[in-house]
Amino acid sequence: MQNPGRFYFIINPISGGRSKKAAVSSIIEIMNENQLEFEIGWWETGVLVADLVNLGISKGFNTFVAVGGDGTINQVAKELVNTELVLGIIPFGSGNGFARHLNIRGTIDDYLQILLDQKLKTIDTGTCNNLFFINVAGIGFDAHVSHLFANTEGRGLLNYAKVSMREAKSYPESEYELSIDGKQSFEKAFLISIANGSQWGNEFYIAPDAELNDGQLRCCLLNKPKLISIPGIVRRLRKGQIESSKYYNQCKFVTMHVKRQMDGPVHLDGEPVWLDKELEFTVVKDSLKVIC
Repeated sequence: MQNPGRFYFIINPISGGRSKKAAVSSIIEIMNENQLEFEIGWWETGVLVADLVNLGISKGFNTFVAVGGDGTINQVAKELVNTELVLGIIPFGSGNGFARHLNIRGTIDDYLQILLDQKLKTIDTGTCNNLFFINVAGIGFDAHVSHLFANTEGRGLLNYAKVSMREAKSYPESEYELSIDGKQSFEKAFLISIANGSQWGNEFYIAPDAELNDGQLRCCLLNKPKLISIPGIVRRLRKGQIESSKYYNQCKFVTMHVKRQMDGPVHLDGEPVWLDKELEFTVVKDSLKVIC
């Protein structure tokens, strides 16, 4: 390995609803075995990720490893954008969409070996009203579910599925005015995903052709399917074939302005925020270095 990194691990203790005790033991063992400099910081109540990153920078660390899900990765990555600092990932979330897109899979030992190999990729990121996202943002139904899920006890795919199924029947399509790289259109949609990566998580591919370094985001519109069509939609999402569904439409863009009927939730890498009815999505090209 050339130019060994100095690794600062930022751990979210509650991500994925699983203990991080075994992960911490493996981190300590493998980092010491390879005689690499490292430190561990905990993102706990009352602690800001920005403060942890700044502490790591002050101590000379150059690689910041997010140990958690897409929300944790988001918080760490946004502090590293447009710098020479490097993002590492140990996926520990409910869906791990971004890590899966980068093919970071396996066991904790596999994740650590990927960090040791240090194969760097420079990728694009995205913004919504100047708020950062790295994988997928969304408005409509998935933002509505993310908003409810954030206030629901219990994490994981099963709980998310329960909230989704409960809300799907009554949640309506909405009307949107879109300006995509200057081209205006009016659309009705159940949800709109703005994708930098290919999947929401758990192998549900909303933008199967997405690339992280092509200088574009994907606008993915999904109309509300009939009840009988839902199993087919789920199958297409899991198989990466959603583009062949009559309920789905996609285009690539650099900048997209969205006007919706009212303000409401938007999710950024699965984390809900409440924003105005007018939204501006923009790609930030070649803005982040990540180990993959």
